[in-house]
Amino acid sequence: MIGAYSSYQMELSNKVLYLRDSLKLTYKAIAEFLIDKGYRSPRGFDLSPESVFSIYKKRKIRDARLQAPPQLRLENIKIID
Repeated sequence: MIGAYSSYQMELSNKVLYLRDSLKLTYKAIAEFLIDKGYRSPRGFDLSPESVFSIYKKRKIRDARLQAPPQLRLENIKIID
């Protein structure tokens, strides 16, 4: 699949979603928690509250897109007798 998450990206985004949605932590608290656990951004940088927000936002958009029903449109239909 084009744009599929790596296993690390999926693990990181799952943790961010859990910490934000279930435990109601702030983005700063999530960043500090994940840094303490040894996590870094998918490109190897330190996690900041902004990067945690970006991970959270993009994962929500991705999940909404993948869960949406497909949009079908029929065009140029000809009925032959």
